[in-house]
Amino acid sequence: MGLNIREIEIFRAVMDAGSISRAAVALNVAQPAVSKYVAQLERRLALKLFERYGNRIAPTAEARALFTQIQRVFSGLGQLERFMQDMAQLRRGHVTVASLPLLSLTVMPQVVAAFTQDRPDVSIALQTRSSTRIAEWVSARQIDFGVGIYASTHSGVSFEPLVDLELFCALPPGHELESKEEIGVHDLAGQDVIALSNHDQSQIALDVLLDQHQVMPRRRIEVFWTSVALELAMRGAGLAFVDRLTAGRVPGGVERLRRFRPRLSLQIGLFWPDHWEPRPIAIALAEAIRIELGTQLDTR
Repeated sequence: MGLNIREIEIFRAVMDAGSISRAAVALNVAQPAVSKYVAQLERRLALKLFERYGNRIAPTAEARALFTQIQRVFSGLGQLERFMQDMAQLRRGHVTVASLPLLSLTVMPQVVAAFTQDRPDVSIALQTRSSTRIAEWVSARQIDFGVGIYASTHSGVSFEPLVDLELFCALPPGHELESKEEIGVHDLAGQDVIALSNHDQSQIALDVLLDQHQVMPRRRIEVFWTSVALELAMRGAGLAFVDRLTAGRVPGGVERLRRFRPRLSLQIGLFWPDHWEPRPIAIALAEAIRIELGTQLDTR
């Protein structure tokens, strides 16, 4: 049984209009043509779709069931059309993305600059927040997507992993632990440690580790940005826990890093709103972030 799209369109119009004559007006065709296509569809299906009462018609149960399925198909076609329009607009539009601080200072500037340079009609709003706030914004669909650190407490978002980013211990110049290639958790006892106040998982993971081993460092300074923590460490203010991306931005920063054991890391990824199809322009920007993040990690 071949599908005749014109028959489907006319049947749908009749169901919407409630009569043959009104469907003919809506379609701007002659009334006999509408009747012909309806009768043709009935013969094709070997079903009676309408009861006829003089000039009036009433849909049968079979017609209502068929109409329900057709509406679903047309709804899907509408979504497909919108998706194709979005694809055609990959070079224009606006994207709002939020990033945790360490990526806003390292990966995101390169991504945003290159992305907008290649797409003159695209605008981007880049927000910098903690991962907890980013997850809240994504869940509320206040932004297209976010880049942050995974936490099981985040609800209303889907997490797409990008990288497991190792944290290193940054030592001040001339520090007593400078000769060690690796810093152990017990080495932190009594040391000045610069804490992070942005409520991300890096500080939480360190706190859990210190509690497990009953190690008590001194916490005299608290900052929001890992880059600020590194700058303070390099000025002798204490030990800091930073990643290689952050250290690579500061002259001499990588040389101050020591591996820390047990290993601490951040699972960084993309936050997408649950049950919400992302726009193609947002997907394209997310892919650019993935590529740039991998490139920067490979070169550090």
